[in-house]
Amino acid sequence: MRYTEKIPKGTSAREAMGFAGKAPELINGRLAMLGFTHAVGFEIATGHTAGQLFWDHPVKITLWAALFSYATLAPILKNVRDEAFGPFTPEAEKLNGRAAMVGWALLTMLEGSTGRAFF
Repeated sequence: MRYTEKIPKGTSAREAMGFAGKAPELINGRLAMLGFTHAVGFEIATGHTAGQLFWDHPVKITLWAALFSYATLAPILKNVRDEAFGPFTPEAEKLNGRAAMVGWALLTMLEGSTGRAFF
């Protein structure tokens, strides 16, 4: 008897990155979580603004963003399922990503209006 189970078709990049796709919110949320926590740590350690962090390290930040974007997109293109791992659920990750996006927006608005580090 032959093994005839079909391999599931992968998601195309166009579908994954489309308006209703799974990737944009997940990538933006993960980058916002990474960027917000890094910016807060940078501000606490140096007293400089988050904007100064980007000004000082543009290549490093761009490479990290590309790496995290690829690492998020690759499993989506292969149709890997999101599974919970204890308290780490896909819903919790979405909520944390959205909170980080709001936090990042507020941080840049506050620092832009005052010209000083918030933390």
